Amino acid sequence: MSDRMQEQLSVFNARIKRIEDPRNIYYRDPESGINIPKRVSKAAVLGKGKHAKPTLFGLLMALIVGLACLAAARYGRFNLAGIVEDPTSAHIVMLMDFGIAAVMAFVLGGMINQKSMRHMMAQTAGIAVMAVAMHNLVWMYPAEFAQVYTQAYVDEVRSATQPNTIYVGGETFALPDNPKLASL
Repeated sequence: MSDRMQEQLSVFNARIKRIEDPRNIYYRDPESGINIPKRVSKAAVLGKGKHAKPTLFGLLMALIVGLACLAAARYGRFNLAGIVEDPTSAHIVMLMDFGIAAVMAFVLGGMINQKSMRHMMAQTAGIAVMAVAMHNLVWMYPAEFAQVYTQAYVDEVRSATQPNTIYVGGETFALPDNPKLASL
């Protein structure tokens, strides 16, 4: 074997040794200059890492984010934009509230790392529950809502709805009486 071939073989073997070194976990990308991991687990590639499945607490927080975003959307619609709900526009106003709350919830959820489909479904469920049942809170706590939303909002809600009902697009549906809840 010639000296030139022997030199190339030793350079090649040294490179193989560096590549197979267990401490060598990154390679440097020549174009971007960043270190890229060589060995990535299958779980990390498939997104099954330690944060892949949302916890019960995370889903409850996502539900609360949805509830709060709908309350904020209604505040913005009524107090900031001055859009009042009347019987002819109830469906449109409800869709507007839902859409604004959904955008807010998804942006806020992204900022607090609630990006999974389950988180988004919990946020959507919170928005939906608050959209059809928020008026019950206004009936229970009118003075507190008047401090935050204004007395005009409380009066509007109380004139359009009844307590212990579900309100969907201008129509109220009575909830069945529950004696356990009545005793509270």
